[in-house]
Amino acid sequence: MEKIKIESAKLPLCDHCLGRLYAMLGHGLSNDERGKAIRVIYAMENNIDLDSLYPENCELCNGIFSRLDDYAKYIANMLKDIEYYTFMIGSRFPQDIMDKEKKLQEEFGNLGEPINREFNRELGKRVMNITGKEATIKSPDVTVIVDTEYDDFKIEIKPLLIYGRYRKLIRGIPQTKWPSGKYKESVEEIIAKPIMEITKGEGHALHGMGREDIDALMLGNGRPFILEIKMPKRRKINLDEITKKINSSGKVEVLNLRFASKEEIAKIKSAEPKKRYKVGIKVDVSEDELKNALNSLIGKISQRTPTRVKHRRADKIRRKEVYEVKLIGKNEDAWIVEVLAQSGTYIKELMHGDNGRTTPSLAEKLGKKVEVLWLDVVEILD
Repeated sequence: MEKIKIESAKLPLCDHCLGRLYAMLGHGLSNDERGKAIRVIYAMENNIDLDSLYPENCELCNGIFSRLDDYAKYIANMLKDIEYYTFMIGSRFPQDIMDKEKKLQEEFGNLGEPINREFNRELGKRVMNITGKEATIKSPDVTVIVDTEYDDFKIEIKPLLIYGRYRKLIRGIPQTKWPSGKYKESVEEIIAKPIMEITKGEGHALHGMGREDIDALMLGNGRPFILEIKMPKRRKINLDEITKKINSSGKVEVLNLRFASKEEIAKIKSAEPKKRYKVGIKVDVSEDELKNALNSLIGKISQRTPTRVKHRRADKIRRKEVYEVKLIGKNEDAWIVEVLAQSGTYIKELMHGDNGRTTPSLAEKLGKKVEVLWLDVVEILD
């Protein structure tokens, strides 16, 4: 059985740092209680004054544990304007302190715990007592990092994640904000605006299950997305009220808003659902010819990165599958075609061929030029 080396009572350490050498021993005791107990036993065994065993200053932590109450008050004040329910304390210690402690731990039997672990735990208890909030290591709303060398405090607020589905009702707006400022607004900005006003966040990002062309509508059951609000000062928000504000824009509608988890972002980004489209095309051909040509597109196709996007995407060949293609109507300007295809299929190029970069294509099958007038996404089968 491992034993305490009682002579460690003479080390120039505070009770916290002395007791932490034996953190694995004495169930139910705090480290400072362990340290004091070791000194009491040594003083009794050697018939000396207990106070004589205490150094003027701890040579390991430099008295940082005596400042915990002040740290806790400072942190509680930093957090007073933030809405949160759980928090976590983290810390950074100088490397020379970590190295010195490791050497001591090895010398006295490797029965201890790291200084930062005790610091985080004890400071967390004090902050919890002041704020009434719960300290946790499992996905806290707020994390406070203390740089003990410089007494510097950094707050990290867990992003607020909101899942939903959006419909884009007008053409000419991108899904996300363009850095160049080419477009005045985006689906992301329209959705984020009322949420940012309430949460007082510092930024936002939209994670969508794919994206539609800027000039395409997103209709039907909507496109799944998660909106990430960065550094939100408010977390408790009414999603029904937010839905009404977004939908009043007349440009974008949202459905099924709810709070989401970080793990769902990866699921949305990696999903590859089938998608159904309606596309308006112009081509001089009879209805029967068109139907026959469309039917012949069902199956595997080969698409080289389209000319219109090759400046920003890798120029490579993609193999995709078309599940359904059918003529569903005609108006004065266009034949209306419905397509069900694999995720990532370039529908416009399936129609006009992109000078042979997509094969087969409707233009190739007909031997005629096909003009795409508009494109709508009408269903995402996720």
